[in-house]
Amino acid sequence: MFRSIYSISRNIFPGKPWTINGIKRLELASVNVRYINTSQKPNDKIDPTNRNKTITHRAQKLFKETQINSAKVINDGKTRLRDNKKQMSELSKNIKEKTLQRSKDIKENIKKIIPEDIHENIYTLPNFLTLTRLITSPIIGYFIIHGQVALALALFSYSCITDFLDGFIARRWNLKSVVGSIIDPLADKMLMMICTVSLATTSEIPFYLASLIIGRDVALGLSAVVIRYISLPSPKTFWRYWDFSIPSAEVHPTKISKINTALQMLYLGSMMVKPVFLLYLSDHFGTEPTTLFLNYIQYLEWTVAVTTLWSGLSYLFSRNAVKFIKR
Repeated sequence: MFRSIYSISRNIFPGKPWTINGIKRLELASVNVRYINTSQKPNDKIDPTNRNKTITHRAQKLFKETQINSAKVINDGKTRLRDNKKQMSELSKNIKEKTLQRSKDIKENIKKIIPEDIHENIYTLPNFLTLTRLITSPIIGYFIIHGQVALALALFSYSCITDFLDGFIARRWNLKSVVGSIIDPLADKMLMMICTVSLATTSEIPFYLASLIIGRDVALGLSAVVIRYISLPSPKTFWRYWDFSIPSAEVHPTKISKINTALQMLYLGSMMVKPVFLLYLSDHFGTEPTTLFLNYIQYLEWTVAVTTLWSGLSYLFSRNAVKFIKR
């Protein structure tokens, strides 16, 4: 028996049988021999002279059958794995398509509930001119406080001219926008407030008139904040509130407000040049022209006070001053 095992191990597993690997080969050969001996039929006879060759042949045959069966099992496993992967891929694809379709349905339902925002082009030349007026207003105030009359008057004249130009261009070339209807009066009010405060600081205009002009403009500014919030369509978020490309209300200045703005600009411009102009008149023309100029300033001051109060009240009682944009 031992010789048979040794001979089989030498034929099937060539090498040194008494190493660790050799012992493993002997164990495997012993199992194969037992399997061959037990699987023989009663009539099967093995020639003693060819016993080793027969056992070796049967062991090799069994080894090949085992390899074939193992290859079949492996191939079957690979086939099942491919089928499972294909099924999982199809399943994930179906889930993805259903999810995308569901998301589209949800978006359509949301659009039905919440209407789309209406955006307009705010990058126009009139809006740019208005923006420059907003930027130059603090600079004018700085020049007034520091006594640089020429520079202050030059920038003030630029603001007055662009105030006329932006409206003319918007009407002539159809560049009107809701943003323009808001920031144009805002730029005017900012210019008036800064010039008023600066001139009141240098004691060029009386305190009561400065309080009246500033109080009116502050009240209109606060009302604009409230109107923007009320007219903004849902959802009312911080970013949408400050997104001026989403129009919500239109502001139409009243006629008396336009007249008041022109009178305020005339009055403030006159007060800027008053010290220099009085000195020039007294040196070249005497006291009478100087007195006439002072009377002109006094009457203009009273007129501005009346129109300022009147224009502020006109926004409260006018139906066409503010219009909400309907969706």
